[in-house]
Amino acid sequence: MHPSDAPAASSEPEAGSEADQATSPGGAGTAPPAVGSRRAAVIGAGAAIVAVIAVALAGHHVAATVAHAQVWPEWSAADARYDESTERYDAAADRGSASAERAERLLEVPTGDLVADEDRTALEAAVAAAREIAADEPAGAGGIASLTDPADVAPAWERYADLWELIELIPDRHEAAAAAEASTERVAAATRAVSDATDALLDGAKESAAAALDASPHATYRARAALERALDDTWYESGSVARLPELVTAVADVRTSHSAEAERRGAHPVRAEIEDFARSISYGVEIDFAWAYVVGGYSSDGWFSGTAEFFDDGDGWGLVSLSESIENAWSWDENAKAVVVHEVGHTQVLREECHAIFAGPEFGGDHEAWATAWAIGMGYDLPGSGIEAYGRPSDAQIAAAAECR
Repeated sequence: MHPSDAPAASSEPEAGSEADQATSPGGAGTAPPAVGSRRAAVIGAGAAIVAVIAVALAGHHVAATVAHAQVWPEWSAADARYDESTERYDAAADRGSASAERAERLLEVPTGDLVADEDRTALEAAVAAAREIAADEPAGAGGIASLTDPADVAPAWERYADLWELIELIPDRHEAAAAAEASTERVAAATRAVSDATDALLDGAKESAAAALDASPHATYRARAALERALDDTWYESGSVARLPELVTAVADVRTSHSAEAERRGAHPVRAEIEDFARSISYGVEIDFAWAYVVGGYSSDGWFSGTAEFFDDGDGWGLVSLSESIENAWSWDENAKAVVVHEVGHTQVLREECHAIFAGPEFGGDHEAWATAWAIGMGYDLPGSGIEAYGRPSDAQIAAAAECR
């Protein structure tokens, strides 16, 4: 037998072999793919899926970042509005509280009839209303922001989380800001009401004080000057608590002084006549008077004596002290009158036009020469004008003093 006719060893596949399993349905056998080739295909497919996911994620990141950047200005504006509105409210509340406290202290001052009942009642009502409004504070913003700035690097899920949070935060901030703004307006209106009521009370007190001054013509100038100074000050415009008691005291002093002086003038009509005479020749210089048995070291037993002092209160005024002997001799001794004119002459240096002469070369600031010359120039060329005590001034001095009219 030819060798080629002999069957080859293991030429037929065994049942269940890989070749048998790989036989095509048509019966024609095909070669199976290599194992290495299949692994490369799987890796390639995975890479493609990763690429698709990466593209998707990249798209989400871009979308989230863009959306976040677009919403952020709206959030910034809402948050800034809220911050500004709360700051304005806090400032208005502080001003309102201070105004109410000042008003409450004013209401505690015992003012007697200086403050009208209706003004006091109106201020009390305004303060009570202001306190009630201040107690109704606006609710603050509900959310606490924990956001990332658009300039910071953040993954998409953080951007989305921010966006969800901003959906609630932005309207909440606007709502809280609107509430604060409305409260600010209410507090400001209440503060203005307190301020207006305070001004009305103080203006009324000022008017009452001025009326008391007009009704007290016999009060000493010292007392009247203190009240005039209080009335001229602008303390009442700012609602100063400290100065209201000063005004109350000044009014009480003026009224007391007026009553005392009126009683004294009634008890001593000659003294009242002498004082009226002195004021009639003082050319507007205010003068208060004091009477004593001994004046300037000289008793009324053998002397007509007087002194003059100067004070800077008001426009400047003098206090003239006179001995009781002047009162006793007023009706019959011209020297008693001359002493009074001499003392009035001292007060004339408070007038600018007279002070210039007094301080000039003729007198050089000599008070006694000045007062004596002035009394002589007024027609009292008598020993009591100062001639007996200080000597007669020169004619030039008398002529210079006579220009002070």
